[in-house]
Amino acid sequence: MKIEVAYKYIKEQILTDAWGNDTALNINEIIKTLNISRTPVNKALRKLEHEGYLSIIPQVGVFVKQPDEKEVYEKMLVCATIDALMTSHAALKISEERLLYLEELLVKMEEPTLNYQEYAELNIEFHTVILHASELDYILDITREIWDYLHYVSSPYQLFSGESRKLSQTEHWMIYNSLKERDSNMARTIMEKHMERVAEKVKDRFK
Repeated sequence: MKIEVAYKYIKEQILTDAWGNDTALNINEIIKTLNISRTPVNKALRKLEHEGYLSIIPQVGVFVKQPDEKEVYEKMLVCATIDALMTSHAALKISEERLLYLEELLVKMEEPTLNYQEYAELNIEFHTVILHASELDYILDITREIWDYLHYVSSPYQLFSGESRKLSQTEHWMIYNSLKERDSNMARTIMEKHMERVAEKVKDRFK
């Protein structure tokens, strides 16, 4: 769909920092670049405004939005709740193949030569495997949107360097072990606490 084309294009420009905070979007240029009409572009803009990427000011323009501390923190808490729910379901459904893959990821995450960006990529993969294992496909679509935004506003260096990385590694192993033991309640509790801690770290960035 043309709306999806516009949505992906605009979102990519923001996520890759091609358009930084407070950048005013040239709507006519977007329309020309994508060779589509104004209607799907406007609908894509509204969707991205809803997700927190844009600020639309009538009669003024469309701007890349500065992340808001309260909004970011609340989205992190929503993410913590959803991830915890999906992890509890994953504990009952995850295959041995996925468990083995999670273990391989954790071993890679222990490698001391990894920089914080490489660690962040492994972290995303670890969580993605668990979310898919839950088999809650509708919720997964919602979660993708939230995770995209949180990756955009968070700092991998802040989250995955020094003592923060050590704590992250410990918590990931705890999550893995709860999944391996098929302990749904424990998996849910550990994931929720893990994500709530991350929420506090991300919140600190905007103080």
